[in-house]
Amino acid sequence: MLTRARRPTASLCIALLALNAVGCHQINQREAQTVLQSGTSADTMKKVVGVTLKDGRDIRFDARTRAFVRGDTLQAQVEKQPVGIPVSDVQRLWVDSVNSTKTSWLVLGILVATFFAIGALAASQLSYAIP
Repeated sequence: MLTRARRPTASLCIALLALNAVGCHQINQREAQTVLQSGTSADTMKKVVGVTLKDGRDIRFDARTRAFVRGDTLQAQVEKQPVGIPVSDVQRLWVDSVNSTKTSWLVLGILVATFFAIGALAASQLSYAIP
């Protein structure tokens, strides 16, 4: 019984791995002063995943946490500990965003693959009469 499930399971795993490799998210660098001084919205700060300081150090924030500005300090969490970084020390922000082009091609590819898979399944179910 498990022998019949191996091939579809392996195919599903390969497809999921390919989706993960393609990825629709990308992390972009943005100059800190332009982002932080231009009336930063909560939506932008929600996507900040790290910073580069003026001394060259990179600090990556914890996943599923939110960075915010309080006064002149950027507040975030690193290794589950709250961290306050002076805005004047921040050179670049690392912002996570969705790449709409990759996402569109990925959705189109999935739809085409699904269409062909359903067509192949339907064709395999047809019975032909042999004269």
